[in-house]
Amino acid sequence: MERLVAPGEGVGLREPGPVVGWVLLSALVLATVAAGLVGNGDLKLALAPLLLALLVCLVAVLPLRLPMLTLLVLAWALEVPGDAFAEGLVKTPWTMVGALLFGRLNQTLPVLSAEWLIPGLGQVFTPLVMSGLDLLVVLMFGVIAYRHHHRSRIDRTGWVDGPAPIRSFAWLSVLAVAWMCVWGFLHGGAPRFMFWQSLRWLYIPIIYALMRQALRGMPDALTVGKLLLGVGLFRAGEAILFRSWYPSVEVMGFATTHFDTVLFSTCLAILGALLLEMPSPATFRLAVLLAPIYYWAIRANNRRLAYADLALIALVFWFISPWRPIKRRAARVLALFSLPILLYVGVGWTSEAGPFGPVQKFRSMLDPKADTSTLWRELENTNLVFTYHESPLLGLGFGRPFHEHVKLPDVTGSYELEPYVPHNSVLGLWAFGGLLGFSLLWAIFPVGFFFTVRAYRWASTPMERVTALGAAAVQVCYLIQGYADLGFGSWGPVFTVATSYALVGKICVANGAWGRPRAEDVPAGGPVVVALPHPEKA
Repeated sequence: MERLVAPGEGVGLREPGPVVGWVLLSALVLATVAAGLVGNGDLKLALAPLLLALLVCLVAVLPLRLPMLTLLVLAWALEVPGDAFAEGLVKTPWTMVGALLFGRLNQTLPVLSAEWLIPGLGQVFTPLVMSGLDLLVVLMFGVIAYRHHHRSRIDRTGWVDGPAPIRSFAWLSVLAVAWMCVWGFLHGGAPRFMFWQSLRWLYIPIIYALMRQALRGMPDALTVGKLLLGVGLFRAGEAILFRSWYPSVEVMGFATTHFDTVLFSTCLAILGALLLEMPSPATFRLAVLLAPIYYWAIRANNRRLAYADLALIALVFWFISPWRPIKRRAARVLALFSLPILLYVGVGWTSEAGPFGPVQKFRSMLDPKADTSTLWRELENTNLVFTYHESPLLGLGFGRPFHEHVKLPDVTGSYELEPYVPHNSVLGLWAFGGLLGFSLLWAIFPVGFFFTVRAYRWASTPMERVTALGAAAVQVCYLIQGYADLGFGSWGPVFTVATSYALVGKICVANGAWGRPRAEDVPAGGPVVVALPHPEKA
């Protein structure tokens, strides 16, 4: 029987001939044999070409959203080299997977760690300094280009584009990173430190570009929320289990990583958004079941910043959400108890009694006299401010250490990047980029939050409002983590923030909050509906 071909399906596609198949099969066999010889018969290394070929095939034939959402989960679930997972006291069975995906391949695969000589130049280099994620990103951009060229519809059914300003400011941040690298190099900056300073900044626009192409819009928002709640439960289980093995915070300061604070706080925020926007007995039961687990994980992970995250998320939700009856009642209760709360904080600020534990948590983050870690950060911040004042317009550039006007203990023996990647990444960006670099690189954050709030105000369904609130929560947590504790250098938050930009942007376009949906942006079978501005929303 003759198969009917839908309009536009397979335009420009050609079936590969048998010669191509035999060539690819021969190359795979030769690569497998070579890997076996190089690895002296190591089965894992011999199977690597086959597994790599299988991965390439899956990425090439599956909708792009599947590998991208898988990467979103893996960015949170796997141990990442350099994150000091469980302070090195615990190794999970999937440690190698995290190293292959997010670590440098020449440090993960011993056979690739040897130095090679460039003939004729006399220069020595180490091959494969990139990570597995770098190679995957190149592959997925190649798949996108191929599908666009052949007008493939595999990713386009129900797909909605994102607003142009998010794309523009995302790529503007890439330009800012390039400028700061060039400026630093011209003033003696070290390229290997530039690499670590710029890597995560480069990946926000890259992951956003991939998520924009991969995600359709609201059809995928529910999946993203479920995946975050699921991987949050997985990570929470690890934190609770590891803390039961090492109860003392003196032995194991944090149970998983610093950056899981963003995940646990975001999961609690999603549950709060569901209660606000979709109240029902089922939602209440879900919150009662999951919220204690995430809070238990926060306690087990022993990161004070989580409480600041939750407080600021609540404040952002307060200002974004409309004045519903429950919000009016909450405002009256807060007004009634404002004086007792102030008295509680005032008395508890200098008291170590048990009932004032929450006050002491916040004091330890704000008062350098109350905590040596806070004092270190305060002195480091002083050095960053002085460094910025030395070159306020253009900054130091990447690859150069900040200047120590106040001498700090030398920790470069255990953490070589400390003078280049300070705890306060926001002040560090001011010091390294100056006014010009900071403005160009930072602009993506207010632009992304603008579309987040606009997506909430123009939302047509409760689930769209939940998505916008969840996106706001992860952006708030990411920026707080960056301000307080190296938060811009972690993969999980980078993937989640980029995903939030993609989703809220598509909500804005789909609902007419920004531009008009194009014909290809409208779900298949549906009419083209142009939402006119509402007088109260304009």
